[in-house]
Amino acid sequence: MIVANWKANGDIKKNYLWCETFQNLLDKSSFNYVGISPSHIHFHQLNTFFKETNVMIGMQDIYIEGGAITGSISAEMASADGCSFCLVGHSERREIFNEDGNLISKKISSLLKNNIKPILCIGESFEEHKAGNTRDKLKSQIIESIPKSYVLNELIIAYEPIWAIGSGKTPEAEEVNSIHEFIKDVVQSATANNIVPKVLYGGSVNDINASDFFDEDSIDGALVGGASLDANIFANIVNIYKRLKKI
Repeated sequence: MIVANWKANGDIKKNYLWCETFQNLLDKSSFNYVGISPSHIHFHQLNTFFKETNVMIGMQDIYIEGGAITGSISAEMASADGCSFCLVGHSERREIFNEDGNLISKKISSLLKNNIKPILCIGESFEEHKAGNTRDKLKSQIIESIPKSYVLNELIIAYEPIWAIGSGKTPEAEEVNSIHEFIKDVVQSATANNIVPKVLYGGSVNDINASDFFDEDSIDGALVGGASLDANIFANIVNIYKRLKKI
């Protein structure tokens, strides 16, 4: 799966041009493993544009409940509007809004109750990376975030080293592959039904380095930030994925 995270970007006109360009650059079969997370206010626009395709449109975040929570969107509301998946635990949410594993776990529970596929984002800081604590950090994030009471069939992990997001710096593909293998083992051990999740890589992915990552067996796709704002680049990444994974 290749997921575009548009963050706080986009407007009605630019979004339409992006969608038109992107659609014209891919064959229909490629839509089967594409997801796009626009801003909340643009969700309905993209969901309508791609309604006759298999492109999945998701949310960038939800809150655990509705009601008197000004500025928030509940999983129930997202589900009613046709949301397919939702990012949860992104490093920007953790850092800017101080979200912790307890809240992230509740968000995942809420998403599962409303039949929305969670994409759990995990990653280490540069200091943790340099100190050799990457695996310990990732394991703690997984254990804290996965609801213990659920049999998880719908879970994707996105590994995004914080120091690589938007920096242009990326770890070696072989290193990422090894970390993805570790993540799969941890999730398998932590879940009641021993699920082996798909694991996406995120962190300055573009159409130049994508082939290095997709050549690796345990890198199951990508969560693409800044590069996804260019429809041509994002389409190139999708086509590289299709070619190398032979889907």
